[in-house]
Amino acid sequence: MKIILTGVTGFIGSEILTQCRRDPTVTSIIALSRRPLPGSLTKDPKIEVIIMEDFTVYSEEVIKKIEGADACIWALGTTEGRQDIEIDYPLAFCNAIAPAVARQKKPFRYVHTSGRLAERDQERWLLFLSGGRRIKGKAELEMMNFEKNGEFLHGGHWQSFIVKPSMVLPKKGEKGDLRWLGSVFIGSIDVDELAAAIIDVVCSGSEEKILGNAECVMRGRAALDRDLEGRERGNKKDSWSLW
Repeated sequence: MKIILTGVTGFIGSEILTQCRRDPTVTSIIALSRRPLPGSLTKDPKIEVIIMEDFTVYSEEVIKKIEGADACIWALGTTEGRQDIEIDYPLAFCNAIAPAVARQKKPFRYVHTSGRLAERDQERWLLFLSGGRRIKGKAELEMMNFEKNGEFLHGGHWQSFIVKPSMVLPKKGEKGDLRWLGSVFIGSIDVDELAAAIIDVVCSGSEEKILGNAECVMRGRAALDRDLEGRERGNKKDSWSLW
């Protein structure tokens, strides 16, 4: 499976990249990044980094590199909710790659990382962080509408999914682990659980188009358990081969 990934240097995106690297079903990762990645990552034959000076412009060369992808995980975003990053960038990507998706004539899964507080109702009065929440909510609407209204571009092969995590915490035991703080926020999720859930949606699809925090936690934990079991079986097989 060939996956396009954005936000690779961010907190969530970097964890998604880590898990994609060890997932045997992911054979190719096209990382769209504003800056170069560390050498330890670029040496991985599964990863190809495309430096994007402008996330609203996709040259023919870039399109050729990302053409043939099975999915995109959009993990590029901001806490404050900027119009250009939250809406303009992903829409430019969708419009740029949609013709290639139409030519491929196979399902293309687009998973958009949003947030629990994003508000799709643009007329609703909000008590706090109203601007950013509305922009993130509008981004969700745009991404879902692209599947429905962009058929003339993608030929009906586009599938949009939205993940809406609550407070995203570091993995258990890591530096900066705020387990005590996360317990105050109902619906927190560990970053590795979120990444695993997103990758699982990309690989297996989902009946639900919009996945809330609880769904992400359950799906992520199940995926991590399967991954751990697979690695343990692999380790046992390796140990037996020594004999």
